[in-house]
Amino acid sequence: MPFSFQTTVKPEWIDYNGHMQDAFYGLVFSYAVDALQDDVGFDRKYREETGHTIYLVEEHKFFLNEVKEGDDLDVSIHVIAAKSKLFHLYAIMHSQGRDVAISELVEMHVRQKPKPHGVEIPQSILDKLLAYEIRPEELSAYKKRSRLMQLK
Repeated sequence: MPFSFQTTVKPEWIDYNGHMQDAFYGLVFSYAVDALQDDVGFDRKYREETGHTIYLVEEHKFFLNEVKEGDDLDVSIHVIAAKSKLFHLYAIMHSQGRDVAISELVEMHVRQKPKPHGVEIPQSILDKLLAYEIRPEELSAYKKRSRLMQLK
């Protein structure tokens, strides 16, 4: 079962074409991923106590349908893979019963000091991330992928 995040398109997100500006699709995906990270344990308390955080390493987006001011958005996030220092996410933004955008991304668990560098994800958090994992046989149903992204 995917992680789910909801929001509504705000007036300030609307561009000169009368629909949500592309930059705000990214903002909504970012807020959704932040909510997932809080859910699995990468929350403020964790960041303050450990000096560890999450950095975005790579992201690809597809814009499928426009959305307008006041439209409700639901972002579902699946984990494609999670291991060691990295996790690979697939997020689908839905509105009014249709897919409106897709974001596929890889994130890294980082110790910020003395210089930012990747570190192992604690097993308890890794286990929570993996609760949202897509089974390999289900992944073939996700057709909108710009190029192969995988954790090595």
